[in-house]
Amino acid sequence: MSRALFVTGTDTGVGKTLVGRVLGASARAAGLRVAPFKPFESGCGHDPSGASLPADALALRTACGLDDRSLTINDCNVYSFSDPIAPGAAARRAGVTVDEARVLRTYAALRARFDLLIIEGAGGLLVPLSDRLLVGDLAARLGAPLLIVARDALGTINHTLLTVSEARRRGLPVAGVVLSRTTPLAGPDTEHNARDIARFGDVPVFGTLPFVPDADHVDGTRLAELAAAGVALAAILRAAT
Repeated sequence: MSRALFVTGTDTGVGKTLVGRVLGASARAAGLRVAPFKPFESGCGHDPSGASLPADALALRTACGLDDRSLTINDCNVYSFSDPIAPGAAARRAGVTVDEARVLRTYAALRARFDLLIIEGAGGLLVPLSDRLLVGDLAARLGAPLLIVARDALGTINHTLLTVSEARRRGLPVAGVVLSRTTPLAGPDTEHNARDIARFGDVPVFGTLPFVPDADHVDGTRLAELAAAGVALAAILRAAT
């Protein structure tokens, strides 16, 4: 039976795609047929023909061991925009009307083909995807448990607990939290972040992803190996439903 996990963040640039790549490679190593679903992506480049290049969706697809022959980018990325802003604003600027039914159809088609889907949102739960749809609304439509990715830095306790609180207010299931170190130097807060998030949020913290220099160019399998020392990857995968 197909399962899914919705990777969301406390902010943009916290490491959602990095965590998604790690999970995709880990699931693949465990023998699962795994695929990404990145329905909305902003800040996309273009190839010489003018076709959009959603870098995050492409990186997730590669980590899952897929390519154009096994999964076209349109099969896992519904909307891509050039402007590096919230997808809802980018859609308005591009004159695009977001079709929620199309997103849901694409998701259902993926679930019919794969054992596990790694869904990645855009920014945090309250980022607009259209004039009527927030990331949290999309998470509710898809029904997959949330994995919250939070920057392992000063301020993350507040940001993460607010995200957990909003998820629960909306009735969204929270699988747990992964911290991601986005700078090479750890501050004095890092020894307290995971403990206090777990305690005050009453939520599992699956560990901390280490800082990986030039991570965009590191193979997904290698990223998973580096993550395994500090993150309970198998437990995260078991939390998917």
